[in-house]
Amino acid sequence: MSYIIFNDKHIDLNKGQTVLSALLDNGFKIPNSCRAGACQSCLMQSVEGSVPETSQQGLKDTLKAQGYFLACSCVPTTPLQIALADTSSLRIKASVVGHDLLAKDVLRLRLKPEQAFDYRAGQYLSINQNNSIARSYSLASVNKLDNYLEFHIRRIDQGKVSSWLHEELQTGRELEIGQATGDCFYVPGAADQKIILAGTGTGLAPLIGIARDAIHQGHSGEIHLLHGAIKKDGLYMHQQLITMTNEYPNFHYHASVLQADEVKLPVRTDAIDKIVTDIAINAADWKAYLCGDESTVNTLKKKLFLAGTSMGNIYTDPFITTMD
Repeated sequence: MSYIIFNDKHIDLNKGQTVLSALLDNGFKIPNSCRAGACQSCLMQSVEGSVPETSQQGLKDTLKAQGYFLACSCVPTTPLQIALADTSSLRIKASVVGHDLLAKDVLRLRLKPEQAFDYRAGQYLSINQNNSIARSYSLASVNKLDNYLEFHIRRIDQGKVSSWLHEELQTGRELEIGQATGDCFYVPGAADQKIILAGTGTGLAPLIGIARDAIHQGHSGEIHLLHGAIKKDGLYMHQQLITMTNEYPNFHYHASVLQADEVKLPVRTDAIDKIVTDIAINAADWKAYLCGDESTVNTLKKKLFLAGTSMGNIYTDPFITTMD
């Protein structure tokens, strides 16, 4: 049985138990959010002992060299002495320059970092609430086109951070954000390759950023963006995407709702995974970006892979909802 030492306390770990789980079970309040190695809010540092490479995935080399690791994905095989990471130097301040609703439950939040901020459209970063809770949100903005960071944030019932962002945050306020991370972004080099971007809900945010970035970088192949929702009011950027279709000859917007109503829109009512394979004919020739609900992303990924799309050409950003 392996063990950890934290704040001079010896804690035995059960087989397969993560550092985060053990610390929470022992009453320690460790910052955490997704518990899936994505948001990096549970960052800790090894004082003595080696951590598994899997617990450092997604971290910069400079952080790895200093023994930083993600507690939620760290299952030690040897004794480990650890400490909370000082993340103050990894966060930067940003001001709220835009705060408006795209739908009754979808906030468009725009932030202006106080210093140069490097990112790729489609990546995500953590937004910190009063240095106590952090949540990760994907970027809808494009670095070379926008002078702000844009997020589309759905209000989650009883969600601490989303409720705070919707109800309490105001233009002019300051908050702290983490560094951008994630590998779901456009990479130039195959300008004529067909691209499909598919997602549900606010999974549209990174997809529209990736599409705009690809167009800005001169992508000439067809770009198909599919947005799925339960009802028509979930298509919260419907008109903007129609405008993009009219403006760019190689951009095509497809909308789908599961529950049709009395208002007629040019949308389909098929399941999004069926529409994806209808669009991506000869799927082996396509590059795919899939974002939104985790189960939907996994279904789309499987469908496209079975249809012939190489795993190397499928990029995903599954959203993990945290309620606490």
